[in-house]
Amino acid sequence: MIKVTVIGSGNVGFHLVNLFYNSKKIHLNEWYSRSIKFDPRVKVINQIQKLAESDIFIICVNDESISEISDNIDFEGKLVVHTSGSTPYEVINKKNRRGVFYPLQTFSKSLDLDYSEIPFCVEAENEDDLKELKNLSEINGCKFYEIGYEERKTLHLAAIISNNFTNFLFGISKELIESKNLNFDILKPLIRETVNKIHKLDPVKAQTGPARRNDNNIIKMHEEMLKNDDIKTLYKTISQMINEKYGN
Repeated sequence: MIKVTVIGSGNVGFHLVNLFYNSKKIHLNEWYSRSIKFDPRVKVINQIQKLAESDIFIICVNDESISEISDNIDFEGKLVVHTSGSTPYEVINKKNRRGVFYPLQTFSKSLDLDYSEIPFCVEAENEDDLKELKNLSEINGCKFYEIGYEERKTLHLAAIISNNFTNFLFGISKELIESKNLNFDILKPLIRETVNKIHKLDPVKAQTGPARRNDNNIIKMHEEMLKNDDIKTLYKTISQMINEKYGN
C-alpha cells in the first residue's frame, strides 16, 4: 500500500484527499493545511516540519510557494511532486526525488467529480519514480500521460483558454441575458451541445455563427448593442479572428 501525504488544502488538495481516501490501495497518511483544523478521514497537520514519513509527498499549493514548501520538508530522498501545469519539477528542493503529478481538470470544492475521468500528466527525474507516479494513477482508475515540462506548459495554456476563458465568456453571456430579465437557463442547452459537439467534430469544422458566415449586418448590430467598450472590443477581435481564419 502506498503511503501518501497531501500538502495544501485548496481545490486540488481537497479533491486529491477525496480521491486517495476512497482508494483501497493507498493509505492517506496526512494532510497538511493551515486552514483546516480537523478532518475525520485523515490526520491534519498544520506545521510542515512535523509531517510524518510517507512514500509520496504531493504539493498542491500556488506555484510561487512550491519551492518554499519543499525546502521545509525535513525528509531527504523521498519522492516529492507538485501539481502545477506551468512549473518545472526543478523548483522542488533537490534533497528529495522530484516529479510532477498534474491533474488536468477544473476543481471546485462544492462539486463532485468522476475521478476516473481525470487525466494525470506525470514526470519524474528517474524512471523508477515515473513508474511510481504512473502506478499511483492506475490504481485510482485514472488515465496518465508522460509529459515533459515544455509540453505540459503548452497543455496548461490550452487548458486556460478552453476552460477559464470560456467560463469568463459564459459570465458575460449571463450578464447580458439578465440585463433583459431573462433566465440564463435558456442558454444552457446550447452551451451543453457546444461542448458535446467537440466529441464528434473537430472544433475547426464545428465553427458556426455570423463571423463564420461573414454576416456583417448581424456583427454590426451586435457591436452597437454592446455598451461596454471592453466587451465590444472582445467581440470585434474574436469575430475578426474567426473571419480571417475561414478566409471570409
